[in-house]
This record gives sequence, C-alpha cells and structure tokens, in this order.
Amino acid sequence: MINYYTRDWVEAVVSRLRESAEFRSAARKLNGTFVFRVLDGPGNHDRMTTWTFRSGECVDWTYESAATPWEAMRTAEYDNSWIMRSTCPYEMMADLNRGDMSPVRALASPRYQVEGRKTMLLQMMRALNLWNELAAQVEVVYDHDSA
Repeated sequence: MINYYTRDWVEAVVSRLRESAEFRSAARKLNGTFVFRVLDGPGNHDRMTTWTFRSGECVDWTYESAATPWEAMRTAEYDNSWIMRSTCPYEMMADLNRGDMSPVRALASPRYQVEGRKTMLLQMMRALNLWNELAAQVEVVYDHDSA
C-alpha cells in the first residue's frame, strides 16, 4: 500500500487525474500552479508538492521532503505566478483526505492557510473537488516513517 503524501502517492494521484475523462472535462479551465505545504509529517519531515495544470491536464508536478522544520520551505515568499499555496499540518491534510474533515471546516481553521487568487479558486471549485475525490481514492497508509 502507498504511504500518504509521498512521491508514490503524488504519482498515483497524477495518474488518476490524467486517466479521468470526467476530471479533464470538468477541469478545462484549470490552469496554473498549485502549491501544498504539509508540515510535521511522518518521519519528522515537512513536504511540499506543486501541481501545474494546462486546460485541465496535469502537465507537471514536484514532490519534495526535508527534515522538520524545513525552514527554507516554511519561510519562502509566495510566488504571485501561482494560483494558490496552502499550508497545514500533516494530520489536517490526512483528515481531509480521509473525509474526516470538510474543506469548508479546514478553510475556517487558523491551522489551514491559503494564499493566492481566492476568487479564481471559487470559479474552479468543481474541478478542485474532483481532484480531491480522485486523490482520496488512492489507497494509502497514514502512519508511516518514510520521507
């Protein structure tokens, strides 16, 4: 089974995004780069992923991990070319992925930070929700020690 929020997990999500005709159709207006910073994860590592979309297709992605606290990542300036950057603890991201927490509840929490073009995000909600659904379909283990 795949460890959650690892390179293998990101690859599995990208594969699902690319294979889903429903996602590609709903996400036609999904363009730009989305950055997720996940803090204090298993193995005492912070993680960062970037996902770049062009007309609903995930054309590029990155996964990085470093020992907690990864100061360079945590203090990096927001890049205005991105659509958004979110930051939250690993446990919160895992709760979102499991469906134990709704995105609305996460957004209302001071532990979940979103920077970027929020009005654009609202226009992309259907595609973003489908992205989350496809990510949640990847079978994962949450308690693991790998970086």
